[in-house]
Amino acid sequence: MNYLSFEPEDFALDAFFCRWVLEPDPETEAFWLDWLRNNPYKSKDIEMARQLVLLASSEDGVPPSSAAIDRMWEKIESGRQPKILPLGKAKFWMKLAAAVAFLIVAFGGYFYKKVRNQTYRTAYGESRRVLLPDGSLVTLNANSRLRISDDWGQPREREVWLTGEAFFYVSKMKRDGRPVKFTVHTQDLNIEVRGTQFNVNTRKDQTHVALSEGSVHLYLNEKGREKEIRMKPGDLVNFSSKSQKLSMCHVPDVSPVYSWKNNRWTLNDTSLEDITALIQETYGVTVTIADDSLRLKKVTGIVPTDDMEDLLDALESILPVTITRQQDDVTINTR
Repeated sequence: MNYLSFEPEDFALDAFFCRWVLEPDPETEAFWLDWLRNNPYKSKDIEMARQLVLLASSEDGVPPSSAAIDRMWEKIESGRQPKILPLGKAKFWMKLAAAVAFLIVAFGGYFYKKVRNQTYRTAYGESRRVLLPDGSLVTLNANSRLRISDDWGQPREREVWLTGEAFFYVSKMKRDGRPVKFTVHTQDLNIEVRGTQFNVNTRKDQTHVALSEGSVHLYLNEKGREKEIRMKPGDLVNFSSKSQKLSMCHVPDVSPVYSWKNNRWTLNDTSLEDITALIQETYGVTVTIADDSLRLKKVTGIVPTDDMEDLLDALESILPVTITRQQDDVTINTR
């Protein structure tokens, strides 16, 4: 079962999930606790799904209070059996369907209003996961900004503006039976999707797009006319509005492009000069290569990025260099 694509109502209508919430046993607890550890960004969806299930299992059909939900959760975590309706009864599933409709109507509008005029930012050395009200997940890299459109939730489309770098997991959405497009705007181009996974990097006055899954339509202005580029999984596109140069290639695996999501960089014959640029953009420090002969030294491998000191130590172990740091100044010299 691909639970990553589930919305709260999908979880709530899943028998295995309901069993965990209402009749926990070692099998369900082990699975769901491990799943949440691996997918922490889905915690809000899981919590809403739990409320749906608890609402359906209540005797009066009234949405449970926060205190009641917490008490129920404590019972589940301690292994004690809460008072429930048997999962096999049709009454339970009818109430659950009604609960799904109730919470979507009651809370859906609130979530869409809340996101208006919202801007998310990350500091140097910080990454952040942002769960949008349509279920889309955005992971912001360090020193990045994501702005949500003022009319988010209107029927025509979902729009965001990105500066920096982010990985998008876009949920499919329909209004009146029609797909609602999701558009990412950068300084160079517009990226239009319906439901897909892709990485966007807008640093160095350029926009890089790497498509992991689904399909993407890029729209850019080229000499006064709009040009469309259609991407398929594995495609990499780089465009600079300054030079008006476009490059596109296909690779078997694009995951190294967004390995930063997991606090690491996957380097493949990457020059030390390019690595120092990444360090400056990510951590906000000044990096000086004292010996020019080191600039073209290549690095292949995986290095940690959750802590800059660990990253610098890893580079020292790979290259014949000595790296010193004084506050925000980093110097790389020959060993």
